[in-house]
Amino acid sequence: MRAVLKAFGQLNLYVVVGGVAILMILPFYWMVMTAFTPATDIIAFPPKWIPSRLTLEHFDIALEKAPWLVYYWNSLVVAVVSVGCSLLLGLFAGYAFAVYRFPLQNLFFLLILATLMVPVQVTSVALYIMLSRIGWVDTYLGILAPNFASAFGVFMIRQGIKSIPVDLIEAARMDGAGEVRIVLTIIAPLIKTTLATVAMILFLGSWNDFLWPVIIINSADLRTLPVGIALFKDPYGNINYGPLMAATVISTGPMLLAYVLSQKYMIRGIALTGLKG
Repeated sequence: MRAVLKAFGQLNLYVVVGGVAILMILPFYWMVMTAFTPATDIIAFPPKWIPSRLTLEHFDIALEKAPWLVYYWNSLVVAVVSVGCSLLLGLFAGYAFAVYRFPLQNLFFLLILATLMVPVQVTSVALYIMLSRIGWVDTYLGILAPNFASAFGVFMIRQGIKSIPVDLIEAARMDGAGEVRIVLTIIAPLIKTTLATVAMILFLGSWNDFLWPVIIINSADLRTLPVGIALFKDPYGNINYGPLMAATVISTGPMLLAYVLSQKYMIRGIALTGLKG
């Protein structure tokens, strides 16, 4: 009887997980299918979940309407530089909070975490005014300004460093290694899974960021992919959903591939990070 109840419980769990998975996959399926669906099927009612035929005409329109190589380059530059700066600063900040003891340490750490609860809409106006005064509006530096450091990165890296035995750090100091060398040659390799997790999450966030780039960018040459996709809506608010979904597939395809290739490292990094205080 106990075995039957256990099997029934596992079945219910699989049903719930499967239902949630279907709900999560459904928008992505609709996006991909709409990109390959003829225009007549897109506006059909009731909606057609399986198109009558597949077409590439929406991709042709999308490729002609936007300079995708420029958008890809801008998004790549912004994402790579922001992730690099966030990892470097987060590595040293996380090391300081995990290893050192100094006055008001917990208060400073809580203040850093508190910034995660402040939405970008609250700070965007003040940040824009500040950047306009120093001439960073409509520049790469202006796009990168909010992403030079990441409170999330500091938190995750600190938690990862806390899992490293302090004796290992003390032994390196006794051998004459400086703090910078310890961080770069000892700490970083030991928490590379955590660093990979943080890098992937920050990269995805930067790649998909729309609000701040659309505020700070004025010229077409600096548009990132999310800003470029917004151009598929005309000034009157009309949307051609086929090319829009094709543009979305073009912009999200590399990120989906990157996530598929790195998901095992992300899961391992989150699992190994833990919640040590």
